[in-house]
Amino acid sequence: MSIRPLPVSFGASRRSAVDHDLSYLLAEIESARAAERLARGSRHPGDTFRSDAARLASSLGAYARALEGYRLPIPPVIRDELRLRQGLS
Repeated sequence: MSIRPLPVSFGASRRSAVDHDLSYLLAEIESARAAERLARGSRHPGDTFRSDAARLASSLGAYARALEGYRLPIPPVIRDELRLRQGLS
């Protein structure tokens, strides 16, 4: 009796890649938020604050585009924050 591995369904491997991509992008959003928070708290925010705010807006946009690409809904909190930041730029 031989043991053969079961075939991996395409959906399972694709789901894993989607989860990995979105997790990476969400971690980038959290990192950008932390950097912006630190820059906002410094005595001389200046250009650092603007670049961190731009990084956060870019991260939010990348996450929203990835969700749309995978045909997933954009959470209202992310959508609203992205619109707010785009309106401020």
